[in-house]
Amino acid sequence: MQKPIKICYILPEYNTDTESHFYHLYELLERISQKADLFLIIEKSKSRDIKLGNRTYVQRFRFVPLRFLEIFLVVLRARLIGYKNFYTHYAYSGAISAAIISRIFGGKSFYWNCAMNWLFRQKKLSGLGYKLSLRLSHFLVTGGETMKQGYAEHYGLKPEKIRVMPNWINLNRFQNQKSKIKNQKSKNLLFVHWLSKRKGADMIVPIIKHFLSDFGETIGDFKLLVIGNGPYRKKLAEETRENKLEKFIEILGAISNKDIIEYYNNADILIMPSMEEGFPRVLLEAMATGVPYVASDVGSVREISPDTAQRFLVKSGDVEMFAHKIENLISSEEIYNQFKKEEIEKVKEYSLENVLDIFIKLFA
Repeated sequence: MQKPIKICYILPEYNTDTESHFYHLYELLERISQKADLFLIIEKSKSRDIKLGNRTYVQRFRFVPLRFLEIFLVVLRARLIGYKNFYTHYAYSGAISAAIISRIFGGKSFYWNCAMNWLFRQKKLSGLGYKLSLRLSHFLVTGGETMKQGYAEHYGLKPEKIRVMPNWINLNRFQNQKSKIKNQKSKNLLFVHWLSKRKGADMIVPIIKHFLSDFGETIGDFKLLVIGNGPYRKKLAEETRENKLEKFIEILGAISNKDIIEYYNNADILIMPSMEEGFPRVLLEAMATGVPYVASDVGSVREISPDTAQRFLVKSGDVEMFAHKIENLISSEEIYNQFKKEEIEKVKEYSLENVLDIFIKLFA
């Protein structure tokens, strides 16, 4: 009988109440632990007792000045007891440690990153950590061909050094929860993301203002629910009050991912006016729950989107077109239903089971 593959997986944080995409990681790790011999390293966690399958090992770190050394030593420990495959999700300390150790003692290091960071200036120390993670790791793993091309172009990485693995979604979790009856008298729009300019939080009020100005008299009642925290939350609340949009925009703050499904089930349209994206899970969540979307045409968004959805991808920052596309979806039942049908079928490509197989094959 073939022995299970040994994988050391390095994760920045473990928190089952998180509102971030990390909750999807925990579901993947649970499945990995059933197929592989998993040594799990967690850099930050509130819980001391984390168990993901029978073959999972957890190292818990606190933020201390010598954190890099501490991580380096536990990665070294993993290598000395036989783990040669290292996979790091975003964390610079883990990625650099795994790259150095695997190059000295043998093995392969994989570093997951999927963001258009080349558009933004990073802080000096974090920027250095990021570039070292990209350069030293044997392979960069990213979400789509578009992102692969971006990393190759902007960071000079050789294409053969970049592996593509899409993000995933647990369809059983998102499609088996009962939907609540929607209020048919009004249209419910939804924004789910980190509230920052990078993720388009500054576009929310301008989009709604344009929408009201151009289509308010014919569209009927609607409300946009904004879910998320971030540096732009206070400013967004101020803009909402200053423009007297409290009737149309409600800011709910952070909602844990495990509780987010009911908000998709009550939504008619998701908006994602981001300045940058990699392989956005908010779109996978919308697709899984059959919520059509209007989104910025950035990163791998076009790769994810089925044919009808691609008609509703907008140049980032084009507020007027965002409002226009929202109106198109609301006013055409035929297009709306076709969008819904196609996305529910398309999202099956990104099921947890399909991507788990792709993940395991990385180490073949």
